[in-house]
Amino acid sequence: MRTGLRLTPSAALGAALALALTPAFTAHARPSDPGVVNYAVLGKGSVSNIVGGPIGAERLFGAPFQAYSVDVPACNNWADIGLPEVYNDPDLASFNGATAQTAPNDETHFVKQAVGVFANADAATRAYHWVVDRGAGCDGQTATMRLDNGATQVWTFHGGTSGPADAAWVKQLAGADRRCFVQTRLRENVVLQAKVCQSGNGGPAVNVLAGAMQNTLGQ
Repeated sequence: MRTGLRLTPSAALGAALALALTPAFTAHARPSDPGVVNYAVLGKGSVSNIVGGPIGAERLFGAPFQAYSVDVPACNNWADIGLPEVYNDPDLASFNGATAQTAPNDETHFVKQAVGVFANADAATRAYHWVVDRGAGCDGQTATMRLDNGATQVWTFHGGTSGPADAAWVKQLAGADRRCFVQTRLRENVVLQAKVCQSGNGGPAVNVLAGAMQNTLGQ
């Protein structure tokens, strides 16, 4: 999705948070079945439409993973999504995730999705709080990520007040016009996460992506 606008980092963050923290509950939500993870992760065609650019490569993953270390522990669960610390709960019933990007060697647009269905709402709430409680000390921090492939990246993190079921934050790559816009949503027994990385404002795109994922939950 291209808006034609170039927002400052603070304005983009404010817009992303305003979108993310808008209440989105249905009046009579019910728990999701484990099988919804097969539908909640959007394919590259849908992702391309949402980000407004070509998406030629995607990779699915069926288990949480972490492929980096970070020198500011509070930022660990803001640095990426689909992490073991968040999802690896004994009551995790099903999980699915995917990454998608412009081309195999081109991350002009990079999108990641993760969704976990838990046996009950209490377990999902625990997972959600692994994100918001640990990340509470990350806002305003600059942290170095050391990726398992040997690369090193420096990011500055900005986030607002997380709601009881919605959280959003942005990380800015040092020395580059590149930001990742991230949302985490708790919906009954589901925790879903979406991340859009690009130049300019990816806030509207990540909000549409997370909303589309949420619409598949059957709640």
